[in-house]
Amino acid sequence: MHTIRFDGKKPGTADCEQETALLAASTRAGVPLPHRCGGHARCGTCLVTVVEGAEHLSEKGAIETRVLGVLKAGADQRLACQTWAKGDVSVKY
Repeated sequence: MHTIRFDGKKPGTADCEQETALLAASTRAGVPLPHRCGGHARCGTCLVTVVEGAEHLSEKGAIETRVLGVLKAGADQRLACQTWAKGDVSVKY
């Protein structure tokens, strides 16, 4: 089991038994993470900053990399809809 922690306007925690998308975990934790496009990597509103546990996240895919480039996102930022956690992670939104 691993834990995903969200720090923002409404902090929350999701305990997960398997690899889980950050966006799905935020919903489970009751964290109001924006996602205007419904989690399809089109809008960038689910941008999060990884505080801890980056080594437990999935690799960036081509679509996520493109959107992050358009957003001029930092190296520690990811799209919650495209990022899967397989270990303990902490993010800010």
